[in-house]
Parts: sequence; structure tokens; C-alpha cells
Amino acid sequence: MKIESVIEKFLNSIVVERNLSERTLEAYKCDLKIFGQIFKQKEVEEITTENVREIIELLEKNHQYKDTTIKRKIATLKVFFNFAEQEGIISDSPTRKIRQKYKIAKRLPKVLSQRELKKLLKALYDEIKILHKMQEQNIDDDLKNNNLIRAYRDCAILEILFSTGMRIGELVMLNVNGINLQERTILIFGKGRKERIIYLSSDEVLNAIKEYLIYRKSIQTGIKALFLNRDKKRLSIYSIENIFRKYCDRAKIRNHYTPHCLRHTMATMLLYNGADIRAVQEILGHASVITTQIYTEVSQKHKKKVLTKFNARNRMRMS
Repeated sequence: MKIESVIEKFLNSIVVERNLSERTLEAYKCDLKIFGQIFKQKEVEEITTENVREIIELLEKNHQYKDTTIKRKIATLKVFFNFAEQEGIISDSPTRKIRQKYKIAKRLPKVLSQRELKKLLKALYDEIKILHKMQEQNIDDDLKNNNLIRAYRDCAILEILFSTGMRIGELVMLNVNGINLQERTILIFGKGRKERIIYLSSDEVLNAIKEYLIYRKSIQTGIKALFLNRDKKRLSIYSIENIFRKYCDRAKIRNHYTPHCLRHTMATMLLYNGADIRAVQEILGHASVITTQIYTEVSQKHKKKVLTKFNARNRMRMS
């Protein structure tokens, strides 16, 4: 069977069986497109371990790829050939004997400062206030009303991202019936369709969601998605990025952040304020506590900075 056919079959399979974000799917497609072009003349059964090693060598010589990117592409190949083996298309995966290891440079998660967070939230609520004033001045056409709905939507989105620490891919998959206002909970479908329930501890966040849901009811659509775009369809992760960037610009936040930094910020602040790491692991939906431990390092780094700057003992001289 030609590799293009197996790739198409694999991609169709993961769309149906896995709860993957759009970005993860795009990464699979991008990686497999490259491999498909390289192996184009081969039947998938003809691809050997040596062929795979040659591909890895080519990736390593291509200086535009970081170690993390090469590691991901090898992982994609392994998942792909395992699928082909499970489907009976090949007898043995040619990646089984591949044991490449890459020492990935540890990068601490980028987090917003408390001042930046306040500026971001203020920009959200200022937008709503301005639009309400325009309504009071009888500027109440469809355009202004739609802008107000979007402002409440954007406010709920960013409040939820920071207060729950959920992934962007999880946020876009939220449905209206996953919000329980009485119980103050949100039902999240994480990686591998694992469910977890997050409690909304902040009254302001809860009110932001309530306000948005009032306007959400006025939108005529059969779509279950909690957050909708202009076409009344489920919002994409790219739209979330644009919304986040828009309000960072309004707040004049100069540092370059992504909406995922809100997840990092929330986790770091929880640990900084004394939260149990296992509890943080469950809140974030990490499969392993090892993943969560990176936030402990950020927290420790911040404590070190505070102690260095503000500890009075540093300025005391005994001689």
C-alpha cells in the first residue's frame, strides 16, 4: 500500500478516535506530509529501519529544526508505523529499534506578572463599559450589540483560561451543557478524552460567565459550543490567540505572551501560594506530576528574586 494512502487512513483515524487539538492535528499533518514526500515512491511495507535512520540523519543536518522539533517528528513516525502495524498493513514497525535520545534544554514557562494580569483584566472590563455607554447613548444597532456580545464572550474566555488553567484546545471544546452555574463547575475533556471537573472559586469569574450566557442564549444556533465565532460556529484556537493578542495590545503589555501563558501563570501562582503539587497536577490535567514540577522551579525562582531584592538582612553589615 502506498504511503500516501496509509497516511490518509491514519489521519482519519486519529480525528475520530482521539480528542486532539487543531494544533496537534496540524503538527501530525505537517510531519507526515514531509515523510510522505520523501517516501513517495515506496510501498509502506518496503520502508526499513535504515530508511528511518536516514530520515532522522537528514533532520539532524537541517539546522532550522530544534531538538524539540526533531523529537516530535520521530514520535510522529513511531505513532504512524505503530498504527500501520496494528491495522495489519505491515508486520513490524521499522521504528521499533530506533532509540535516539535528545537532551532537551529545559525552558521555564513564561508567566505574566500580577501587574500585567490586572492590566489585561482591566482592558476586558473597560471594553464592556464603553460598549454599554454607547448603548445608553442610543447607539444600539446590530453592530454595537454584536460587539457587546463578543466583549462578554472575550471576557469569559480569558477569565476561564486564567482561573482554571485549562488548555486552549480544551477551552474551544467546551459546550454550554458543560457549565453548571449552581455547582460552580466546568466539565473539561482533556487529552485522550479524559474528563475532569474544575471548580470556579471566583465570584467575578462566575459572574463573567453568567453575563456571557445571557447573551449566548440570544444567538440562534444549533451548535452546542460554549464559545462561537461570527459565523455562529465553534471558536478556533487561532481565534483565541487573536483575542488574547488584542487585549494585550489594549493593555499595552509589551512582553510577548501567548494565551497558554495564562495556564503557566495560574499554575505558578497556585504553587507560589502553597498549593499541593498533586492537587495542581489534577487541576491542570497532567498525566504525570513530573510535568507539573516545572512550575515549582518558576515559583522557587520568583521567591529567590523576592528574597534577594527585599530581605532586610541583605542590607545589614556587621563590620
